[in-house]
Amino acid sequence: MTHRRDTPLDTDPALAEALAGWRTQGRLSDEAVRNLRSRRRRVVTSGAGSAAAILLTIGMFSASPPASPDRVANLQTGRGETRTIRLPDGTKVRLEGATRLSVRYGAGARAVMLADGAAMFDVTHDPARPFTVRAGDGDVRVLGTAFRVDRTPGRMAIEVHRGAVRLSAQRDARSERIPAGWAAQVVAGHVGRPARFDMAGRSGEWIDTDGLRLGDLVAILNRGPGRRILPPPPALSEMSISGRFRTDDPRSLLGSLGMSYGFSVIIHDDTLRLSPI
Repeated sequence: MTHRRDTPLDTDPALAEALAGWRTQGRLSDEAVRNLRSRRRRVVTSGAGSAAAILLTIGMFSASPPASPDRVANLQTGRGETRTIRLPDGTKVRLEGATRLSVRYGAGARAVMLADGAAMFDVTHDPARPFTVRAGDGDVRVLGTAFRVDRTPGRMAIEVHRGAVRLSAQRDARSERIPAGWAAQVVAGHVGRPARFDMAGRSGEWIDTDGLRLGDLVAILNRGPGRRILPPPPALSEMSISGRFRTDDPRSLLGSLGMSYGFSVIIHDDTLRLSPI
């Protein structure tokens, strides 16, 4: 079974201080910013050995700041760990393993940029501040709902667990409304047709791979602990695979797929390498 570790909300000292600043302060003074950075450096230095370290940066846009400027937090998790944070409005964001994202929180907007990995969002309803998530070519816009976004090199996928979202893509004039119980993907800059998924059977130890590129599956498996899987050769990476599989034993999963799709799994020290047969 894949080992994952959740940490309590807002227990990271630097993150807690940043979120408190979002809740209570307007523009930070230069002295306050210097003090925050100094304290954050001490926290990072003292906890450098922890694989669950959260990288945090507080910043403001270079344009002339409004009276209450936006705050930006950059968050990151390591392989095999999870992290949950709570925004000032009560919105919860749960980062899965090997995930990087930034949150911009201000008086008129709540925006997330998902650079890599996957996260679950439970968004507090606020018509005055729409909540948006950008992941690769895909954009999600909501008011209040619960949904999961997964970004890999070849696609962005979304599952809606409560409410509904509007999914669009940067190279597609068409958008899709995705209601609860439905999932959709953005591939090559275009929105795919929604499809139902089993919310009751949704588990981090299982993955539905209907039409998923093998290269994207490798990226997902690499979020967990254990041997790292090397990027497959291009011919294998673009291979489309289908099925529902457990993800807590990548070696066995890839071995089974290899028998069906014509590749072998080679163990070398602490890595796995896929090779065409």
